[in-house]
Amino acid sequence: MTDIKEKNIQKSLLMACSGAAAFKDSVLVFGSGPCPCKIMVIGEAPGRKETALKKPFVGRAGGFFMDILEDILGKKREDIYITNVVKIWPRIKTKRGRTRPPTKAEEKFFLPYLYKEIELVRPGIVLTVGKTAFRAIFPSERFNPGKWLLKKDTGFMVMPVYHPAYILRKQRQGPKLIRGLKRALNEVKRRAFKKSRLEKPA
Repeated sequence: MTDIKEKNIQKSLLMACSGAAAFKDSVLVFGSGPCPCKIMVIGEAPGRKETALKKPFVGRAGGFFMDILEDILGKKREDIYITNVVKIWPRIKTKRGRTRPPTKAEEKFFLPYLYKEIELVRPGIVLTVGKTAFRAIFPSERFNPGKWLLKKDTGFMVMPVYHPAYILRKQRQGPKLIRGLKRALNEVKRRAFKKSRLEKPA
């Protein structure tokens, strides 16, 4: 049933994009991972490599982030649901294409489909990677990486972190930012996989 619901979301998004002049020629990159899933990662948008492979978080920045995530959580990317707010590559149309930030109109267009994904995945924890992803969940809250927030209407916890592209750009601050990312992911690990007091060790 979950697979059918996921396919229905993708089908409705394909239909919506085909009817929108701004998106009809774009390649859609859907989320991937198990449903339901305890941990959900939400990024900003796919880039060149994600678009070519039709898979989120496989470019330079996304791969950097996933390597750290897998190492700290002790999980493979296949064990985590991974998606983006915007499902197309926001790019400047040069010969090769150049990535740009998503527009407010693009975010607004794709947000309803992100919310349907969240309903389907039913996460206990959402990792919002960058400000765009954070604003999708908390439009009026301050972006404060590494600090938990509770999404009261749905009951899941949100951990915001800096976008890996930002970390990679900030070479002088890089080591400090990476330490902060690792601290945040260790917090996610503790909350996601903590054992109940009544649970006996194996």
